[in-house]
Amino acid sequence: MRPAMNADQARTILELEGIHLSFGRKEILRGVDLKVREGEVVVLIGASGSGKTSLLRCINLLNTPRSGRIAINSEPIFEAGPTDNGISKVAPTEVNRIRAKTGMVFQQFNLFPHMTILENIMEGPVIVKRETPSEVETRARALLDQMGLADHASKKPAQLSGGQQQRVAIARALAMRPTLMLFDEPTSALDPELVGEVLKAMVELARSGMTMVVVTHELGFAFEIANRIVFLDGGVVVADGSPQQLLLHPDHPRLKGFVNRFHETADMLRPFLEAK
Repeated sequence: MRPAMNADQARTILELEGIHLSFGRKEILRGVDLKVREGEVVVLIGASGSGKTSLLRCINLLNTPRSGRIAINSEPIFEAGPTDNGISKVAPTEVNRIRAKTGMVFQQFNLFPHMTILENIMEGPVIVKRETPSEVETRARALLDQMGLADHASKKPAQLSGGQQQRVAIARALAMRPTLMLFDEPTSALDPELVGEVLKAMVELARSGMTMVVVTHELGFAFEIANRIVFLDGGVVVADGSPQQLLLHPDHPRLKGFVNRFHETADMLRPFLEAK
């Protein structure tokens, strides 16, 4: 379990205020507020349909809220009032510039199948940021080495296991030098025996000081990696606190029911639960 961040020692990297999101007539998020500080790892948990993935996808505007405000590094990327119908006051050029400060890893790896692993990692910095290919290649190879994949640079994605592909996806996101990393259930598409290698890579990333927002059902992993856990239910934040507070001593009825369902499979929690 990682220690809670001292609010006075770190600047705010991400701020969400009053986020409302609807799909048609269905309201998904109902006024969510969230702050994430530099170097903090915040894990979003909740039952299917609680709004956690929808919230994560609002951060870089893969989902466009109906209203609210989102700022990254104190720069607004979205700002719309209740009567603006989701039309943001922020110019599209500014949105693209600020959005480039985020990296995202999806459930599916989304690698380009016709490119080598090295080319996949280099694509964003070279094409989007117009960086010098030789400099990007040096950085990409260092990231592959960091992910334990240095020997696979010339392979195509289909030649790698699911766990290896997801680590490539992490390296690809890091190649863009993001301020904030977003993870949407990065292990849910993997066979159980491959989950550990991806979680290990994420733990190492967290230890390096990367600011992260993670959606996961792996509660044992959440307990180890998170500074804070945020529990969503019905499109609102129901609980926000330390892993020990929320996972070992849940006091909200909905949170207690959710956590209890996962205790049997969250192996890492068992010693702590038995010591209660």
